[in-house]
Parts: sequence; structure tokens; C-alpha cells
Amino acid sequence: MTSQTKLRFLAVLGVVLAAVLFFNMQGEGPAMPGAAADEAYRPMAVENPALHLDRIERLRKLEYHPTGRDIFSAELPPPPKPKVPLSARPIGPQPPPPEPALVVPFKYYGYTTDARTGKRRGLFTTGEDVIIASEGESVQSRFRIVTIGTTSAEVEEVSTKRRATLTMEAPPGGAPQG
Repeated sequence: MTSQTKLRFLAVLGVVLAAVLFFNMQGEGPAMPGAAADEAYRPMAVENPALHLDRIERLRKLEYHPTGRDIFSAELPPPPKPKVPLSARPIGPQPPPPEPALVVPFKYYGYTTDARTGKRRGLFTTGEDVIIASEGESVQSRFRIVTIGTTSAEVEEVSTKRRATLTMEAPPGGAPQG
């Protein structure tokens, strides 16, 4: 290499160096690119930074048991088939079904006591009709009054001897009870 070539090469390097320095000095902000991030850094507030090794070990021992459902599908899986035991039906004659409850077509809404005899009389209603009956009397020729209490009355169906207890209900029209 001749000395003239060396001088030209040195001049080109000087121009490149001057251009690089000029552009680096023109930029705004810190001279080092990571300096701005370091100034705004605040460490997180962690109360206990220690590793919880017991929790990690428990998670390592955990086994996954699939349910057969596709987690990427919105459809529910079909319900499981019910297991029917082999001896679900009792062997032998079946017991008769229980008798239906006795339906009484009237309501008990109060009682009164006869001042002379001290005998109680029950006040019953079938909508708008009022029935006054003592213990032992028949009502609607189908029911017999067995007992009359302060909060309930016991009624027996004459033909089947089935009994029902009527609890005292509010009288129609809001009349006082007892």
C-alpha cells in the first residue's frame, strides 16, 4: 500500500468517526439506553419471598384423573348410566299401597262452651255455611266429631273409621275465635 492510499483510508475513517459521534450526541435522553428503565424501577412488595417447598411438593404428587369431557368443547358430556342393582325388586307379594289421606270438606275455625252443661261445641264451615256440632254428633251424615280441642278437632269418617285432625283456621270474615 502506498502512502497516498493510507492517507485516503485514514481520512474516510475520520469522516465515519465524526458522523457517528455527531449522531450519538444529537439524540435526546440518556447516553446509555438502559438508564431510563433503572431510574423508574421499584421492587415489588412481597411479604415472604421464600419458596414454599411444601406446596411445590404437594403439586408434584398431584395426579390428573380425566373425566372424559373435551375441555375445548362447550357441549356437556352425556350423563352417566345409572347402576341398577340386580336385586332391586323385592321378592314375594307386594304390600298394598297406603290409603289416601282422609279429605274433610269442612274447616274447623273455633269452639264455644255451653255455660249450663260445660260441653264444647265446634264451629265448622263449608264455605258460606256454618255448622255447629258437639262431640259424638254427625256432620253431613258422613263424618262424626270425635274430640274438640282448643286448637284442633278430630273427625272420623263413619263408613271407613278413618280419622283426620283439623287444625283451627282463621274464621271467614275475621270473626274472633273461641
